[in-house]
Amino acid sequence: MPLNLEPQHGDKKQQLKLALRIAWLDIRRNRGRSALIAALIAVPILMISAALVAGFSKMPSTEETIRTELGQSAGRISLQYSDLASLTQGPKGDLSSVMSDSEAEPEQRNGTLDDFKDLVVSDYDVLPLSSSPLATERGDATLSFNAVIGDVLNPAFDGKYNLLEGRAATGNREALGTPGFMQRFDLQLGDQFSNNAGDFTMVGTVRDSSTNDSIPTFFAAESDMPENFAPGPNETMYYLLGQKPATWALATELNQHGAILTSAELLRNPPTAEQIGAPEDRFADAPSGNGLDLIATGALIATLAMVEVALLAGAAFAVGTRKQRHDLALLAATGAEAGTLKSVVTASGLWLGLIGGVAGALAGTGVGIAWVLLKLRSGENQLWLHIPWPLMLGAILLALIAGLVSAYVPARAVAKQALNDALRSGRTTSNHSRRNLRRGILWLALSILLLALSASLSVLGIIQDFELRSYLALVLVIAGSIGLISAFILLSAPLLRLVAAKSAWLPLPLRLATRDSARNTGRTVPAVAAVLAAATLSSALLIYWSSASHSENENYQWSYNLNQMALPLSVQEYSPSAVGSVKMASADPFTTRRINAEDVSNAAVKALGPRTSAQTIPGAIDQGECTRLDPDSVELDGILHSPHCSTWALMEPSGHQCFVAPDGKPVDLQDWRCHGSMASDSGFSSLPTIVVGGEEILEALLGRKPSSEALQTLRAGGAVISNPVYLNEDETTTLISYDADADPQESADASQQWSSQRASFSPQSSFPLLATVEEPAKPIPYYAVISPETASRIGMPYDERLVLLSLGELPSDAVNDTLLVALAEAAGENYGPEKLETGPNSSVATALWQLVGLSALVTFSATGITAGLALADGREDHSVLASIGADPRLRKSLSAAQLFLTSIFGTLFGIMAGIVAAGTLQLLFRDMALIIPWTQLAIMLLVVPCAGSAMAWLLTKGRLHVLRHRTLA
Repeated sequence: MPLNLEPQHGDKKQQLKLALRIAWLDIRRNRGRSALIAALIAVPILMISAALVAGFSKMPSTEETIRTELGQSAGRISLQYSDLASLTQGPKGDLSSVMSDSEAEPEQRNGTLDDFKDLVVSDYDVLPLSSSPLATERGDATLSFNAVIGDVLNPAFDGKYNLLEGRAATGNREALGTPGFMQRFDLQLGDQFSNNAGDFTMVGTVRDSSTNDSIPTFFAAESDMPENFAPGPNETMYYLLGQKPATWALATELNQHGAILTSAELLRNPPTAEQIGAPEDRFADAPSGNGLDLIATGALIATLAMVEVALLAGAAFAVGTRKQRHDLALLAATGAEAGTLKSVVTASGLWLGLIGGVAGALAGTGVGIAWVLLKLRSGENQLWLHIPWPLMLGAILLALIAGLVSAYVPARAVAKQALNDALRSGRTTSNHSRRNLRRGILWLALSILLLALSASLSVLGIIQDFELRSYLALVLVIAGSIGLISAFILLSAPLLRLVAAKSAWLPLPLRLATRDSARNTGRTVPAVAAVLAAATLSSALLIYWSSASHSENENYQWSYNLNQMALPLSVQEYSPSAVGSVKMASADPFTTRRINAEDVSNAAVKALGPRTSAQTIPGAIDQGECTRLDPDSVELDGILHSPHCSTWALMEPSGHQCFVAPDGKPVDLQDWRCHGSMASDSGFSSLPTIVVGGEEILEALLGRKPSSEALQTLRAGGAVISNPVYLNEDETTTLISYDADADPQESADASQQWSSQRASFSPQSSFPLLATVEEPAKPIPYYAVISPETASRIGMPYDERLVLLSLGELPSDAVNDTLLVALAEAAGENYGPEKLETGPNSSVATALWQLVGLSALVTFSATGITAGLALADGREDHSVLASIGADPRLRKSLSAAQLFLTSIFGTLFGIMAGIVAAGTLQLLFRDMALIIPWTQLAIMLLVVPCAGSAMAWLLTKGRLHVLRHRTLA
């Protein structure tokens, strides 16, 4: 019978079925190894799934937004922009910005309900809801809180406001509060609460779905408010009760009357760009650089995490295929082709990827749901439980790909082996050293090229579109990082052989470990690769956190030194008629009341404790205050001017300008002229620009003892300046007076058309003074300190401006309340300190060390997994050593040395790859300096190999079972 050599249809399908069946049987037979691989794949999928549930649960759907913002009403009307001559709203109404082709006019009045009532009265009932601040007395202190005035438990607000406990208010001065309000003022249901609107009985607690329960909010009916209580139109929302949808046509009419419509109909069926007359994104908030920063960093870290998983699982698959080699050899002996052998191993990756993906997605979804429910139970209302099932399926698909990729290299290696090689132990020297070296060099060159191209895109700005340039650079960084990891993996085998060739001087365990690692690269390289990927991920996280924290600290605007606060010594008090008005004109009468510095100083120190010091700070009189007090002041174009009042500052010498690029940041971010006190015009502080005082005042500003040279300069009639930018070449500085209401004269670089970071003014008078630079501990905003004699000599008017408190510790809420009461007793009602200067996030250093621990744990877990795999794979070698009489300590030392070698190689290469990847990525963001935490990285480089070696020592058994050698009959 002749042979039929025609190809049979369906052979590939049969081959896949056979491979899946054999792979499933092997998974069931080797459950420990299979569970490890599935767990390695499941862990990142769990984290991704939990993050997806948590992230999407923070984004409400359209119906949830409608219920939270509008309840059951058809919509609401806002008059907050009614002072604009004309405006155009977006589809989201007052939930987004508005467009206007004119600025608010001083004489333009705010709108009222009468302006648009005729447009809605025929179709809707109008239910007003006002938000206004109220105050209550605690001792002699006045504590303010937010109040919502209206019928919040009307059925129209179901979903927006919900009664949690108690009952609805029935009038007769009954009120409601949020749980945070009841806790803040220590109230129970039935208690009386007094405020500046009267006495109320608290009868229930209400949840405001648009805020957290911890926010203190008071709810009362409009009929219970005093007659003189008149919230302004811009403080009131008018809700429309009716069945008719509030459409875009109504919104257009309302816009012409200065009103904005937010309605359920517009949110469900937004108008087109043609109807609006502008693209919808014109009304959306612009994406911030920090958001793009997080996206780029998150993408890089997620990629590195999946690479780590693939390499760890690949190491496990590599050990598994060596354990499976006998079965695969028998399969090959029966006539199976290389493709069939490869498909058996890749089918295992497919099964385990599916199992790990499904298990990780389910577990992550459970973790995400638990987190959302826990937050909701704790009073967090801005959460809606959302499970993005399509993205969950995508995460499972990602797990399948990770399983296939991790199994591909071991499968390819098995498929290429001949039958006689498959029947041997496989511990023979590979012949691929030179080929791996060439490939490694090629991959290294290619990755460097990709990273260099990404850097050139970021630095040179070849593509003008910032977002397109950023995402393209991100893709190049990710590709370059993967290529760099691949290059290090390929180069690890030649480097191990080089180390082994030079290892004659090493102790016996290390010498045996280096030679064994060089000979059995099939075992060593996957271990190095897994640790390398984990170290790359960990180092990239450390570098990003350090750089982001440094950038936050550098950009922080200091008002005072750390743990200092100011007590102002003047208070503006308006007349009773002006206080209740919605909009105060510049001519509204007010008076400036002076505060006694000694009284508030003594009260503050008594309340805060003996570790607090108080220092009265005299300085140049504020020009605005001087103008208001000067009887000769005249009003021009709505601004008061006085010939006797000026602002005092230091003149910037020529050549000391800090030029800014078109992106608003300094051209040279490291330029010394762009840093320090008064380096920019931004920031807020009550400190006088020119401080008048002596040694004690200078010490309070500097945060340390002043130098003898600075004190000598003060006594000699000079100035102690806070920034060397204002120091002339002849060791002097120029004190000037100028009119702050005049137009500034910006310096510019004619060659580059760069503007100066600091505006300059034409001086009215100037005084050169001998100067000494004494920079404060923090760049707080003041120019210089001069002595009272110098101020009198140059004719600069000054008085006591504030009391500067230096606290020994952060005050508690109870101490803050005590302070408010004490200050109210000393300075009258509505008086309080400025916010305490606590500086940028103080937990950065602690968080960095916590991140070091987490990074070391990630790398150490990878090391532990590879250690277990290496010990399992090298069991026969240990049996051979034991059979020739090797001491158990030698075998333990050998295991420890093997793991130390692979860990030190992997960690070192990983740190190098992480530095390059993170450094290239941060070139996208010009204002984020690359900060490498060398101390933390060095600790990780030492701790991980040493801990791994100790673990290998402990896991190596002193007694071994005799292994039975199998042979073919």
